[in-house]
Amino acid sequence: MPYRFGDFTFDPDRGLTCRGEVVFLEPRTADLLAYLLDNPGRIISREELCEKLWDGKIASDAAISTQIRGVRKALGDDREHQKFVRTHPRRGFSFIAPVEQEFSEEIETVSSAAAPAEHAMPPPQPSTNTKPRHFRAIYTLGAVGLAAVIVIGLLVGARDVFDGRTKGRDLAIAVLPFDNVSGDASRDYISDAFTEDLITDLSRIRDAFVISRSTSFTYRGQNIDATSVAKQLGVRYVLEGTLGINGERVRINARLVDAESSSYVWSDRYELPLGELFDVKENVTGRIASVLRAELRRADDARQEPELAEDAWDYALRGNVLLYNHQSVTDYQEAHALLSKAVELDPGISSAWGGLAFVHFVASSAPIPGITRPDSARISLDAAQRATRADPMNAEPYWLVGAGYARIGQPERGMEACETAIELNPNMDCGHVCAGLVHLGLGEPAEAVPYFETALALNPRFRTFTKEKYLGLAYIQQGKDGLAIAALNRALSKAPEDGFANLALAAALALDGREDAARVALSRHLDLSDHKPPTLASLRERLEWLGPGIERMLSGLRTAGLEES
Repeated sequence: MPYRFGDFTFDPDRGLTCRGEVVFLEPRTADLLAYLLDNPGRIISREELCEKLWDGKIASDAAISTQIRGVRKALGDDREHQKFVRTHPRRGFSFIAPVEQEFSEEIETVSSAAAPAEHAMPPPQPSTNTKPRHFRAIYTLGAVGLAAVIVIGLLVGARDVFDGRTKGRDLAIAVLPFDNVSGDASRDYISDAFTEDLITDLSRIRDAFVISRSTSFTYRGQNIDATSVAKQLGVRYVLEGTLGINGERVRINARLVDAESSSYVWSDRYELPLGELFDVKENVTGRIASVLRAELRRADDARQEPELAEDAWDYALRGNVLLYNHQSVTDYQEAHALLSKAVELDPGISSAWGGLAFVHFVASSAPIPGITRPDSARISLDAAQRATRADPMNAEPYWLVGAGYARIGQPERGMEACETAIELNPNMDCGHVCAGLVHLGLGEPAEAVPYFETALALNPRFRTFTKEKYLGLAYIQQGKDGLAIAALNRALSKAPEDGFANLALAAALALDGREDAARVALSRHLDLSDHKPPTLASLRERLEWLGPGIERMLSGLRTAGLEES
């Protein structure tokens, strides 16, 4: 029973075509499209998709989002202009285009458009088709055949292929199959699944070129060093590791090798109970992927040559590397100049607009000479929106759109953008920070806490002080001053000169009844500041976007001795 919508025809037995041309779908993606078409106009939750398409097993948000993106890509749809598949934040997805379904010689039209109330159709019922027919085998065979062709091609001419594809890519990486060191070959599937998840997560890093699983797994069991692998595949970095099971514990070791210097850029170890492995597998791979992102950027920054090509992409890369590793106000100023040059030469570079959005977002709260303006928050939001238009599948600028709306006092408009950032890349810590900030702006500090905690878990080694200080503020707004003091002390252990963290700590100490310590903390902040000392009035104007709970922080600062005006 084929379905027709727009220029497309989907036949469960024959697949998807557009104006007669075959459109390839992965098996799971085809299953998802079939289920959406079986239920036009109805919002389908992620839980229902897990039940129907994953046999009731828990599927990560990342796995579901990947399949949704696959459907959209096949249909020429996108997240910004949703013609076929609509995302309903915190509710699920629906197929919104009119659908015609053929029944033998007749065609029955089922429209998902809203009907007038007097002719309203009864709510569509869930389809009973949990596994769309037998086209899975056909597509699986096609996918396997395609993979075989690619592998054969790589074996014949891998060096030439990858030299061409990775040329100019600064963050090219291969993930080797993690070795199962348990001494039990029946456990190989666990290490294989873990490696596959890592490849998937790393593939979401916008600046990275990640060698596919089919190629990486040709190195399974080979006694070959990472430097040789990198040379053969034309990549700069190789991730290798082991996964071992001892009794009821699982230990994961991961190492990132810089092939040019034959040295380790980063390594870490994770240990957890065996029973929790598949429950937290996505979290662990997400942490590794997030940390690798920071380490890859740092390593790439360290090898920047003094002679740099003057083109738009180069300006964008240099500007964003400066932002990612910023140490001073000067870095913001230099990054702003580079990114401005990038968009002047090519206004279609999403990452350049995203970098400019970040600079102006910072400038809206802290003075940056030559950049800060009264409308810096609005400039930041506009730049972030341009970034999403330039590349609707780039997760990073969406969090700046969400935070930008919060910054201008419209947090209710920001949550959808934050959720889009998380949907596109669940392992990007900034998306979760964005949602936390929006919840603060909405006066919901308790709801903000889990997002800040998730951000810390995803990226526990890179600029944690930012997440800790916002976590501390959320605790202050809830009246949990002891927890706030602990979080803010952790933030200041990483960034002792951070002005906001020092002020928030002074407030939390005062609210906790430790007025002498609060005055010391406030004095320390005033001594460190190069700017005009803040007053309660100036802080209220600067921080009111962080929600009505900011008044409790200000009351603590009043007790600590900060002047009204």
